[in-house]
Parts: sequence; C-alpha cells; structure tokens
Amino acid sequence: MKKVKTIPEYWLFLMGMLLLLLITSCHRQQLVVDQIPLNTPGDAPIYVFGNFNNWDPGDNRYRLEKDSTGSYSISLPSGIGRINYKFSRGDWTTIEKNECGYDRENRSLIYGENATVYNQIAAWGDIEPMNCIHKTIVVESLPENSPDDPEIYFTSNVNDWNPGDVSYILEKDKKGRYFITLDKKADCLEYKFTLGNWETVEAAADLNDIENRELCFDNTDTIFVRIASWKTLDVKKKNSIVIVLEKLPEETFATDAIYLAGNFNNWDPGHTYYKFANDGYSSRYYHLTTNSQHIEFKITRGNWGSVEVSSTGRDIPNRGAWVEEADTLFLKVDRWKDR
Repeated sequence: MKKVKTIPEYWLFLMGMLLLLLITSCHRQQLVVDQIPLNTPGDAPIYVFGNFNNWDPGDNRYRLEKDSTGSYSISLPSGIGRINYKFSRGDWTTIEKNECGYDRENRSLIYGENATVYNQIAAWGDIEPMNCIHKTIVVESLPENSPDDPEIYFTSNVNDWNPGDVSYILEKDKKGRYFITLDKKADCLEYKFTLGNWETVEAAADLNDIENRELCFDNTDTIFVRIASWKTLDVKKKNSIVIVLEKLPEETFATDAIYLAGNFNNWDPGHTYYKFANDGYSSRYYHLTTNSQHIEFKITRGNWGSVEVSSTGRDIPNRGAWVEEADTLFLKVDRWKDR
C-alpha cells in the first residue's frame, strides 16, 4: 500500500498568508468625470472601457452614474496593477477625442495610487469639437538657396512623416512670410520643413542634417522659426488625379460630407482638406495632388464607422490607382457601413 504524501502545515500556512496578502492588496478604484463637452446630448450615457473589459465601449457593467452636480462616476472592481482606459457614449463612433477631434492616447492609472481619479472629456468622435486648440508656426527667414516662390511643406510624426503632404503646405501672409496653423493632434510633436521630398529637407547652414524640431501646444498661439538651408533643390514633379464618385448609395443624404482617406494622408477618415466637392448635379469629386505614383484609399463619411463597404455590408479591400496612368477615376460606392 502506497503512502499518501500530505502538504506540510507550514506550507499551508504560507499559501494562506500569500492568498490573504493578494486579496488585501487589491484596491477599489473610483473614476469621476467632472467635465464633458457642452454639446453632449443631454440624456447620453457615458461608459468607461479598457483592458479590463476587452475594450468593449458599450459594456453596461461599466456605465457611469450621473449625480446631482452633473458629474459622472463609477467604482471599478477591486484590482491591482495598471489599467488603460477611455470613455465613450456606447460605441466606437462615440469614443472621446482630444480638443480638436483627433484620437487621444489611452488614459492610464495604477490601482490604489489615488483612491479617486478625476477626468475631463474634451470632445466626442461623432460630434464637432467646440474648443479646438491651434498653434501657428511662422517662418520669418528663408535660406538664400530657396527657389522663387517656393512650395514649403510641413512634415511631422502626426502625418506619418510624409514630406510632400499637400494638406500641410505653408501659406503666405501679406508680409511675404510663410506660415501654417495646426490643430492639436497631440500634446507635443516633432517636425521639419521640406520642399516636397526628403532630398530637399531643411538643413544646417553647412548642409549637415539637423535634429527634428519640437512643438508643444502650450499657452502661446504663435512661434517664429528660421530655416538655415535646404539640403538640395531637387524638387520632384507632382502627380494629380481627379476622383469622381458618380454613384452613391441611396442612403446618402445631400448634407452628408464625404471624405477621401488613404496612404497620402495617414489614413485620416475625416480630414477637412480631403473632403469631396459637389459638382452641382449628382456626383462628388476630389482633385488629388501627390508625390506618389500609386495610391491606396477608401471613401468615408468622416469616420471609420461610416466607411464604404460592399453591397452585402462586408468590409472591402483598399482601393488602388496608378496616378500617372489616368487623370480621372470614376467610382461608385455600394453602401455605407452604418446604413
């Protein structure tokens, strides 16, 4: 007969103490939203979601309660460690955005570090932002080797370092200075200036490379910079194509804004620069200028929740076109994802 081995009592004691320590080390976490956008619908529910609920933006277990002061709050289940989270009004089209309507980084907290964490929501994904923060960069001095009437581009980590992004061409003021006004996409960003490609990026006076410039959205609304030199003046020829939407879904309203999103604008589904114009009849069109020979893109109504899909409602592959092969592209949109 085999002898049955038993766990020594001191091991049972240690395991019990470890379990007790784990339980008592868990913290309950209170979240409070004490500021929401003024254009939030009056009866709108607000949810918190994150890595604790598989990023479900409409999980009823995590719906905040509104109190008499107008604040919203929720007590999260006990836990330990770090959580990442955001707020929404129930789905991915309504998640919170930054002051200018762009994606914001995930919020983060450590259980127990603060018993109550206060949050302010700046804007919602499906509603026009009301308090966009802007910053203007003025180039007060150009290098001597600048071409006549140059086309100067702003390239940054917020536009995927595209050196010839036509939505970031500097304008010229009455004094002949070049400038660009930027919406807040991130608290801080890095950037440089080019003449349309990396061969013509700005450089030091001795033509050596320079570090990326840095811009933070602080209390000042304008900054002034000088460009010492251009690396070369090898400006590349731009390609252009007119994209015509000759047929839209029946569920498209005349007031709907329609946008172009692709590898030329960092796949931004609602950038105002890439909004289709109305030809006055039944078609919409957009004149795209790009340094790329091949483009990939999709059509949206301003966000990825309203992107074009197949007639059966399924996602479709990216559209593609060789810009040099045709000057006009005629397309039809079968259906919108949300209609």
